[in-house]
Amino acid sequence: MADLKLNKVIKRFGEVQTIHGVDLDIKHGEFVVFVGPSGCGKSTLLRMIAGLETISDGEVVIDSQKVNDVSPSDRGIAMVFQSYALYPHMTVRENMSFGLRLAKKSKAEIEQRVGEASRILKLDHLLDRLPKQLSGGQRQRVAIGRTIVRNPKVFLFDEPLSNLDAELRVQMRVEISKLHEQLGNTMVYVTHDQVEAMTMADKIVVLRDGRVEQVGAPLELYHNPQNQFVAGFIGSPRMNFLNAEVLKAEADKAWLKLSGGEEFCLQTDRPVSAGDVLLLGIRPEHLQVGTGGDVGISLKVDVVEALGGTTFAYTQYAGEDQVVVVTDGGHIIPRGKTMPVSFQLEHVHLFDTQTGVSLLQQKKSPQVEKMLATM
Repeated sequence: MADLKLNKVIKRFGEVQTIHGVDLDIKHGEFVVFVGPSGCGKSTLLRMIAGLETISDGEVVIDSQKVNDVSPSDRGIAMVFQSYALYPHMTVRENMSFGLRLAKKSKAEIEQRVGEASRILKLDHLLDRLPKQLSGGQRQRVAIGRTIVRNPKVFLFDEPLSNLDAELRVQMRVEISKLHEQLGNTMVYVTHDQVEAMTMADKIVVLRDGRVEQVGAPLELYHNPQNQFVAGFIGSPRMNFLNAEVLKAEADKAWLKLSGGEEFCLQTDRPVSAGDVLLLGIRPEHLQVGTGGDVGISLKVDVVEALGGTTFAYTQYAGEDQVVVVTDGGHIIPRGKTMPVSFQLEHVHLFDTQTGVSLLQQKKSPQVEKMLATM
């Protein structure tokens, strides 16, 4: 296990800067996920840690050693790529032991390491098969096993599940999480899928355009996004955003009016002014069908997806962007009709339309309180 630190890391390709002074402190044994849209710099950052991309400025420190000029093979890292990159003419055993044989390890040590890795990954019965005789999930486990036998300080995963079908992705998420529990090594995982990030990470790093937007535990980012980008990226389906005009404002209060004419008051963490147009955020699961909440609105239903246990309703509100409602499968929601929906003010978020910054005080859900108490 090892700590991993990034100190003001910058990456330039000629005159174009793609990574902008990233600072991160990853403790030994943490499972950290880099998440963000395509082109945000997450894979570039991972490759800089691995030594596959040069660092234009700043420092990468692994286990208290600056590794900017250290070759990838000497950094104590092992990387699992999106493609399995297995040798097709070698058996599972030979693929897993190839790096150790190149390193001139003894036969006994190779057998011991391969045996231990195959036991952890449940590959014992597949050791004499060729890659073409394996399923996609089995091939990915072999690729992971090839890194385990090296006993690295830090595991790096570059979107390892993106080539798998939906069922295998769920299975492999569980397998990799169990692997982290068993090994206890530091792991850094890159994905564009926020569901993977939420379900696997101890700590999530949300990236956009080569900059860190927010770092925190999954539930902390879900309940307390610092800006509109994080609020819209974390959570599935994404958070709904409604325009809210400020009618009147005091030092820590704002009286707001939605596009449909609904008015209410919120306590704000930052000052706003009358006439400002802000964004009110509300998650789909916090919209309840009916009129039992603090604020009620009317939505016209366009599409309904009944999934059995849950139902998704895709609706329109006062000419704004699509509003998604998630409710339990017991609700019968007719298409083309207008339905009443309400929400509690304790669940809403408020963002500045210019900066995207959150204007409300942090929320402390029971789950977050419990999590913080154990840290």
